[in-house]
Amino acid sequence: MSNLIFIKQAIGDETPCRDYNLSVTETLNELSTLSFNFDATVHNGVAAQMMSPQSTVFVPEVSQWFRLTNVNPTSLGNVRSYQVSAVHVGTDLHDKYVETKLTATQSLENCMKLITADTRFNYVIHDDFSNYSFSDGFGGDYADSLFMNTLKDDFGFEFYFDNWTIHIYKSIGQSDQFVFVDGYNASKIAWTEDYSNIRTKIKGLGKQNDDGTYAATAEYTSPNAEIWGIKQSATVQDDRFTDANSLTDYIKSQLQDYPIIQYTMERAEFEHGAKFSDINDVKIGNSGLLKDRLGVEVDIRIVGKTYYPQDSKQTDTITFGNKIFDSAHNWAMQQRAKDTNEHIGKSVKQLSQDVTSMMNNGVWYIWS
Repeated sequence: MSNLIFIKQAIGDETPCRDYNLSVTETLNELSTLSFNFDATVHNGVAAQMMSPQSTVFVPEVSQWFRLTNVNPTSLGNVRSYQVSAVHVGTDLHDKYVETKLTATQSLENCMKLITADTRFNYVIHDDFSNYSFSDGFGGDYADSLFMNTLKDDFGFEFYFDNWTIHIYKSIGQSDQFVFVDGYNASKIAWTEDYSNIRTKIKGLGKQNDDGTYAATAEYTSPNAEIWGIKQSATVQDDRFTDANSLTDYIKSQLQDYPIIQYTMERAEFEHGAKFSDINDVKIGNSGLLKDRLGVEVDIRIVGKTYYPQDSKQTDTITFGNKIFDSAHNWAMQQRAKDTNEHIGKSVKQLSQDVTSMMNNGVWYIWS
């Protein structure tokens, strides 16, 4: 089945294109990507000629523009087939190099003004963010790197691009938006757990004074120390902090006091050929419930998905992000294991007593 997209050259000329095998991949805090195929038939002759650097593609079903990254034409007899990849036009933020620097304490607003000035981009900051103190200043890099690699981590936000508009939130998505049940609308649910980097205690040192002392010190012990014991993390020293409370909040954010848990499932389907969005809301950032055949229920969050907006016969796939460790759930699980083990121990002890009693009373059984 052929579908319709629009190709636009850098000089502004635009033409429709009949495509197939179109898919969009979205990932939390990254630019979405696009892939599609088309054949250079009479209808697509102009589109084939527009496969050039800086051309963009508009996908009506998602109302987003993508910029070409790779074009792979292959000869198929009398016609040439094109396999095309593109990335969201948010990549244009890389066109600006920020030469100037902001110093000292700055607001997110000021930083965003700096990196988007004299560009096509605008932004919306949907939540409140505390100011941040830059010890080495902010700037001196490409705008996209400053945004995705510096501001995102320093201010602690999540984002997505709506064409040339950047939306910034403390957290994207909503809770309780979907349910996946193994054997009903999902299959082969599995997970991996990484215990290697669990730490439960951390110390912090603020700005160092001329006499070698520190303007602020802090120490934090996680409640999960009751489960894992005291596991000391490396001491953090950061000259940005002169206040103990701010330093405490920072070192808390640096402590990984839970195992990293990654959930996957082989596929997800819905009755009557319905797409994900017809039954569950699987937008990036949304969280919901995952339940396997053994009755294990966990809260998970969607951090990526690949979907086919022009082909209802294709099955979308989703990626679940790491689940924050639930200490209460873990404690209950350990207690259930302990109770089960005690029950088995009592059963074995009772069986041993019964066998001893039968032997003492001269009762024998012949097992066939």
